[in-house]
Amino acid sequence: MLIKILSDNLFITSRLKEIDNSYFVVFNTKSKKYEVHSKRQVENTFCVGLPFSELDERAVDYVLKTRVENIEKIIESIEKNNKKIENNNKKLILNKIEETIYDR
Repeated sequence: MLIKILSDNLFITSRLKEIDNSYFVVFNTKSKKYEVHSKRQVENTFCVGLPFSELDERAVDYVLKTRVENIEKIIESIEKNNKKIENNNKKLILNKIEETIYDR
């Protein structure tokens, strides 16, 4: 069940509407999470699930960060993070190889 949030103490719903007037916020009672939806999306209004248990400033930042207009930055960030993980894994593997060779 989705409960539409019409207003809140921190004005998050109105601040999200400033980003995009079609946005509205619901609380999903099944997942116990807040979601941002858009009236412009006809068949499925869902835009993004907020990874926070409370509706606060982080929601505005998260919506701004995940907007389609930022897709290039998002992809770049993912690729940068993946490269960092890959480099760390290579270092770990090389260290294991060195340990194995020198421990003999």
